[in-house]
Amino acid sequence: MHNAAAALRFAAALAVLLVTDGSVAKPARTRPSPPASSCADGERVVYSCRFGMKIGSICLGRNSLHYRFGRPGRPDITVSSSPDWSNIHTGGNRSQGGLNQDYIRFTNGKTHYVVHVDETGSLNENPGIASSGIEVLEGETGSATLASLRCKSAARFNAKAFFDLNRSAPAAWNGAEVPGGPFEMIY
Repeated sequence: MHNAAAALRFAAALAVLLVTDGSVAKPARTRPSPPASSCADGERVVYSCRFGMKIGSICLGRNSLHYRFGRPGRPDITVSSSPDWSNIHTGGNRSQGGLNQDYIRFTNGKTHYVVHVDETGSLNENPGIASSGIEVLEGETGSATLASLRCKSAARFNAKAFFDLNRSAPAAWNGAEVPGGPFEMIY
């Protein structure tokens, strides 16, 4: 009788192995993976979104900020903060319930890369709709649009990294857009 019980246990164990392809381990709980980015090791992702086969990212280093756009691991465009961060500007728009928007603008010569995140407000016909994208503008005042890219995912600014910009920037940096200036607009 003892042998019959052992044989039954063995048969049950063999059946479990056959049904599970030899694995009796519980599946690991998976966490959502962070979005792909072009940020280097040691940099924090402020923003990242896939645009077709390319990725647009803003990456915060210890004392620097970087805009990168291109294929993963091989960006076509890189704009880094100058030592005084004079080529980095931040801004936002708050309407009375229609739209809330924050953006970071990188300037390289007369080309401006504006990464923006938006959310429709409570008075909009579709409140709470989040969107983001990249605008590439040319000229002293950004009067010519070279590209306008819309992110298809729900990419947002990493709030903690976004607010830490001031800690990484030089003490004298004031990157706020000029009120009423040419770049203070809704993108």
